[in-house]
Amino acid sequence: MKQLTYISVLMVLISCGAKKTITNTTSAEDISATKLVDEYYAGTLEYTTFEARTKARYSSNGKAKPGVTVQIRIEKDKTIWLDASLIGFSGGRALITPAKIKFYDKINRQYFDNDFSFLSEYAGIDLDFDQLQRLLTGQTIYDLREGKYNFVQEQGHFTVSPKKANPLFDLLFEIGTQPFVVQKQEVVVKEDNSTMYISYGAYAEVEGKPFPTQLNVEANDGKRLTEVQIEYRNVSLNNELRFPFKIPSGYKEIVIDEKN
Repeated sequence: MKQLTYISVLMVLISCGAKKTITNTTSAEDISATKLVDEYYAGTLEYTTFEARTKARYSSNGKAKPGVTVQIRIEKDKTIWLDASLIGFSGGRALITPAKIKFYDKINRQYFDNDFSFLSEYAGIDLDFDQLQRLLTGQTIYDLREGKYNFVQEQGHFTVSPKKANPLFDLLFEIGTQPFVVQKQEVVVKEDNSTMYISYGAYAEVEGKPFPTQLNVEANDGKRLTEVQIEYRNVSLNNELRFPFKIPSGYKEIVIDEKN
């Protein structure tokens, strides 16, 4: 199946996590951890809408694909909209909601229209709209205010991990102390030992809050090593945004019947 580069980027990004359930408990140690979590979220972006122009690069098993420019628009908790262009020409567009994902590829005249339950089966792990939204806006893919976590202070950062082991995956964060921002994230799926590593470039200020200038994602399922680099430019918040999307007539539906 031919795919526009940004479609491959999209499939990697939305395959970055498994849902968790952690029992809540309270202790003196939890109180200190809560203060650290509060400090972290005090520095994260607050927005109703988010917009950024980005440069995305993608490689699979060491073979690099042409870079694409991707415009990202988000209405928080409702819609993620992506528009990709190659050498200044629009190559495709995606519209993602908590229930559905749609995109079309102008170069190959193809489209995809399905829901997250299908993508969960395709990717082999549960997928979540909120995880993708957090990833694209520079946050930890899980909400640290939910559940309980261990914070271990090391040189220049805290290593953060769930207090209660999850039977499906291992999860690890590194959060810096100056400023108090996420530096790395790691997810390891126990069933097949597939991994997702997420790291961030230097931080810049967006409306008084630190925001990463670069997002790096490395996914390895044992058969394929996929790497995505996203460089953020012109980030803006809380503007009135449009999310135009219409699949052109005559396009062929993309049918995914196996994990490629």
